[in-house]
Amino acid sequence: MARATCTSLALLIFFLSLDVRVDAATAILAQGQSLAGDATLTSSNGAFSLSFFTPHGGDGSRLYLGVQYAKAVEQTVPWVANRDAPVSAAASSHSATLTESGDLQVLEGESVVWRTNTYSSAGNATLTLQDNGNLVLTGGAQAVQLWQSFDYPTDTFVPGMRITLDRLNGAVARQTLFTSWRNPDDPAPGNFTLGQDPLGSAQLYIWRSGQDGSRNTTYWRSGQWANNNFVGIPWRSLNLYGFQLAGDPSKSSGAMTYTFNTFNSSLYRFVLQPNGTETCYMLLDATGAWEVVWSQPIIPCHGYNACGQNAECSSGDHGQAVCTCLKGFEPTTSGGEGCVRSSQLTCSERNVSMSGGDRFAELGGVKLPDFATWESTVSNAESCRQWCLANCTCVAYSYSSGTGCLTWNQELVDIYHFPTTGEGYDLYIKVPASVLDSDSDSKRRRWTRVIVSVVIAVAFVLAACGFLLWKCRRRIREKLGVGAGVEKKTGASLMLRPGREAKKEFSGPKQQAEHEEDAEKSELPLFSLETLAAATGGFSESTKLGQGGFGLVYKGRLPGGEEVAVKRLSKSSGQGCEEFKNEVILFSKLQHRNLVRILGCCIQGTEKMLVYEYMPNKSLDAFLFDPERRGLLDWKTRLHIIEGIARGLLYLHRDSRLRVVHRDLKASNILLDRDMNPKISDFGMARIFGGDQNQENTNRVVGTIGYMSPEYAMEGMFSVRSDMYSFGILILEIITGQKNSSFHHMEGSLNIVGYAWQMWNADKGEQLMDPSIRASSSASASREALRCVHMALLCVQDHAGDRPDIPYVVLALGSDSSLLPMPRPPTFTLQCTSSDRDTFIRERGDESYSACDLTVTMLQGR
Repeated sequence: MARATCTSLALLIFFLSLDVRVDAATAILAQGQSLAGDATLTSSNGAFSLSFFTPHGGDGSRLYLGVQYAKAVEQTVPWVANRDAPVSAAASSHSATLTESGDLQVLEGESVVWRTNTYSSAGNATLTLQDNGNLVLTGGAQAVQLWQSFDYPTDTFVPGMRITLDRLNGAVARQTLFTSWRNPDDPAPGNFTLGQDPLGSAQLYIWRSGQDGSRNTTYWRSGQWANNNFVGIPWRSLNLYGFQLAGDPSKSSGAMTYTFNTFNSSLYRFVLQPNGTETCYMLLDATGAWEVVWSQPIIPCHGYNACGQNAECSSGDHGQAVCTCLKGFEPTTSGGEGCVRSSQLTCSERNVSMSGGDRFAELGGVKLPDFATWESTVSNAESCRQWCLANCTCVAYSYSSGTGCLTWNQELVDIYHFPTTGEGYDLYIKVPASVLDSDSDSKRRRWTRVIVSVVIAVAFVLAACGFLLWKCRRRIREKLGVGAGVEKKTGASLMLRPGREAKKEFSGPKQQAEHEEDAEKSELPLFSLETLAAATGGFSESTKLGQGGFGLVYKGRLPGGEEVAVKRLSKSSGQGCEEFKNEVILFSKLQHRNLVRILGCCIQGTEKMLVYEYMPNKSLDAFLFDPERRGLLDWKTRLHIIEGIARGLLYLHRDSRLRVVHRDLKASNILLDRDMNPKISDFGMARIFGGDQNQENTNRVVGTIGYMSPEYAMEGMFSVRSDMYSFGILILEIITGQKNSSFHHMEGSLNIVGYAWQMWNADKGEQLMDPSIRASSSASASREALRCVHMALLCVQDHAGDRPDIPYVVLALGSDSSLLPMPRPPTFTLQCTSSDRDTFIRERGDESYSACDLTVTMLQGR
């Protein structure tokens, strides 16, 4: 009897051990344990938890097992296990159990509603919630991974996940897909699915599901990947958020994977919304709320192929979609959407007898069409053009440093024309030469009519003026008794020949051939000296806008009516031919909304000039350092200017096809357009870095005293961090409204860095704000200004390695949630005491002294 009792007790203990319930928070779920009720599995960093939940806003009758953000104020569920099969909240027995065989199951009573279908022959199965939110199931003595939730995502893409497409001989072997929730209160699979293009183009697609659940409609596509972004999403550099592509789209076999790893500890997530749009959120540590970092805009041309084949879609003035046939195409006669060729290509078999050949019509600033082919063997733009021209099946091509050579051999679909200059990519469409010639002929005839009309009108006016002048001179001679054969050279007669006199005045020695060759390399339009002299009134004093180390800048008006700024290199300028060549060749290749646009140049004799777009508000220093005008720059405008300069530097340092260090960033080189948008100018001293080059040494130090970083001014070492030092000085000047060199009257400091450090270190940073706007600024503006002071002090740290890079600065300026590191105190700041200053004043015999604010082009030791 005793032996039977012991046996029964042992069996009872064994069966109870198979269902050990966890009723509190734990870090690991071991083999045989279960989660039930309010029990949670928590990551070691406390950021994520696994538990049963009811969707917020639902009726509370359904329970799901899901991973949640533990520190978020609102319920946020990036992964759901049983999204197709919820358990009833009324059921008294529901649990998530890790069985003895190593299978994770969601149970309702004794029924299995969801499982991982895993098995561990060696036992020792363990379920762990990792710090990145990945739920990992391991087994055996070596803890071999049996299953992970990141391989089975729901609607959310988080750092550490992968969007993978594995192909074998062109067929899909494995694919990662994200499926939206049915609605915000129901995690069941919705109508939209996101994943890579099954054809292997490295594009992301969003598909709309049909009534039978199949992915039968393309809803949206991202466009091709271009090193740091998708061509269809130009408004945000996704590489700032850790996006990277591994794999080769030109191969028919192998894996292509997008990874997502952020560079800081902030929690980000990309969510496929129930309406089919994609949104990126960041968790604010201070409040636990989610902030929208980026949202896929819903525009009239948002849908896939909104205008049909061979047509481009653009946004109209009233927000509607406007469809236009591409050059060389006309609307289809069948009544359907899209366009067909108006004339067949000459290399077509049906038109082999046609002459004239094929050429390319350029379409700039577009989201490139779908179904592109990567030509991996083509290495430059001209080779890409020749390849497409030589292949009859090629109907269009595009080349950029980010995408390489892309070609199309079928109808062109899903083309969107971006409204902002500088966004999108250039597409070259193959058309018969006759199409372009007819356009040229019609333009030529139109211009001929205009010119003839203008010439006739001018001739009539000149004839009338000549007749009146002749009558006046005859009357004057008759009154004064002057003979008819006597003439006097008057000022009026000289004014009738502005072109000839200008050419005579500005002609010079024979140095033109070399400079014209440099101008051809720059791909810039060439203006004649006569044109620019006429545009600026013969470079008159009344059109002068300003003067710098290079010479004078004039305001001009071209024959077409466009206002321009003409920068004329002075013969006595310290910045000579090298700076001019550098700006012509370099600046013509840079295009960004926060860079001044260069329109052309003039090289004639000794004259060297650059033509820029005209900035009606001139330069930043004209506002900032003028006591009467600085009040016009409220804090919102100043912050807008700081962020705009940062975006321009981001383009120069990271996003442009040339990695550029400006080397002379200062207030006078920041121009303001009509809407007070900042534009970086003056690239005469800029240098280009290689793709993997971080630092360079120079024997010729150029820049402006007070803005140069210590390592550059003293050792000639410069890098992108040298620009960050100048940017920090510029931030402080924008905040204070004072020049860098105007702080000599402050106790213990000769420049703005020392003064800013003293005030910030004494918790008086808000007093650095310009008094002209401090009283009218809100509390939030003061906090933003104090954060900008903090960022500026990080940028002006003595050692280049301590300064932040521009992607971090752009991200930090756009968000007030992330904590900034503590800056190191400046040690290279010039210091002085009251006694030193008094001694200096006594020796000078006056009560004032000046500070240097000059641009230098050479520093050499003696």
